[in-house]
Order: sequence, then C-alpha cells, then structure tokens
Amino acid sequence: PVIAVRHCINMGQGAALQTGTEIALKRGAEYVIHFDGDGQHQLSDIPRLLALVKTGNIDIALGSRFLQEKDSRAVPRGKRLLLKGAVLVNTILTGVRLTDAHNGLRALTAEAAKRIRIRENRYAHASEILLYIRELKLNYEECPTHIRYPASSLKKGQSGWNAINILFELLIKKLFG
Repeated sequence: PVIAVRHCINMGQGAALQTGTEIALKRGAEYVIHFDGDGQHQLSDIPRLLALVKTGNIDIALGSRFLQEKDSRAVPRGKRLLLKGAVLVNTILTGVRLTDAHNGLRALTAEAAKRIRIRENRYAHASEILLYIRELKLNYEECPTHIRYPASSLKKGQSGWNAINILFELLIKKLFG
C-alpha cells in the first residue's frame, strides 16, 4: 500500500523528507529511502543502496553520479561543475568527503533515520544530513546511481543560483548553530 502525505503549505523538500521519514518509522519501516521526485533517479538503483545498509555495517548509503565514468558523463557540464564545487564546500563545512554532495537518492537504516532530524526545509537538507553523519558518527558509503536528465527534469531541478541559497543557509547554521 502507498500512503500519500501532503503539507497544506509547500514547506520544501527537507520538510517533506522529514515528514515522510517520521511516518515510515511510525509504521515500522526497517529502512528509509529518500528518492527525489524530479524524474532523474532510477528505481533500479534502490536495491544496491539497500544492500549496503542491510549489511549492518553501513547506516546510510548515499547515491553518487560520479563513481562511474558513464554516469558522470551523463551530467550536463555546467551542472557537473556546480556539483563539484558543492562537494568542495560540503567537505570544508561538514568534514564528510563525498564525490556527489547533493544526490537525492539515499537509503538509511531505521536507527539512523530516527537520529536524524531534518530542520532545513529546503535544499540545504542534503548538507544538513552530512553534518549529522559527522556529528552522530554514522557509517556511510557511496553507491553508484544512474541519473537521466530529461527536459522535464532539468526544468524542475535546482538552478545554479540556488547553490548560493544553500551555501548561505549552511553558513548561518554553522555560525549560529
């Protein structure tokens, strides 16, 4: 069965993920999948992410479009440069080193999901999760994901200007906690 949940007011992606995670946990989920709804991610990637967290050694499996050359080449050049810049900024601000800082596909164990409280309502939640990984000493691993960029997906995705908003939200959180 599918449970559809909607906020009365659009509170952003981070708020939607937190609400969905809470509902899944209340219903007894052993694992939680975060899956962007912009049409870029593939359902076929979920079993690999789940396999990582099911080992018992990994708390969070994070998707990456930069672990395999063919997936990396599928990312438009401008977006690839922006995402590589985000990796650098996230490494500096969170201490978590990844190849893909804002991939919208991840799998979490129920225990990890219970400990993470997403407070960043908008797109900065992806970096906030990295802060939790560091602070809570969660074990993580990246997993290759296959991204496609249909025209509808490129329209829905984040603009380059939104990177400035994310950086600002991260700096405010870092400075004023």
